[in-house]
Amino acid sequence: MELEDALLAVRKPDGPLLEGLEAAYREAAERFGYTLVQSPLFLMFQKSGAGGLAIEVQFGSPAEFDSSLRALTQSGAELCVFVTSSRVRTMRLEDARALLLRKFQIKTQRYLFIDIETGRSARANFEWNKFEREVDRPDWSRAGPAQPSKPLFRSSTMGRSKPIYGKRGEHKEQD
Repeated sequence: MELEDALLAVRKPDGPLLEGLEAAYREAAERFGYTLVQSPLFLMFQKSGAGGLAIEVQFGSPAEFDSSLRALTQSGAELCVFVTSSRVRTMRLEDARALLLRKFQIKTQRYLFIDIETGRSARANFEWNKFEREVDRPDWSRAGPAQPSKPLFRSSTMGRSKPIYGKRGEHKEQD
């Protein structure tokens, strides 16, 4: 199981929300060798020989979403996780992702947006990982060429339903 999958597997705790999320994310990160460091973010982890992991939980207004995304980009972490809830009606996951891509230069940082209520997620800057997985696959397991699309016009097998009377070049009548 990869780190991203472990972070996506964290569910909303039954007890106190922030303390439960902190314990669950800390346990998932420590399982992969990350150690907790002090930071202005919700959680920040470092691993020797690898980039950091930054986690930010936000349930506020769009301005607070903006400031949280700014803090994540300034953290310099390799993997940034942004946790929100669909019960908060301020921004959807896709809107937060669009805000990040529109306002900030993320360079090589990877972003994972998680909705803690539904478990849905959105990703940003994960294209290289997808390419690496496709390169390592054998040829027989890769997707083949796309199937032809449906024809634009229906092909008639019966011909015309009504006869057309008239000679070539004349006005035709159809009964």
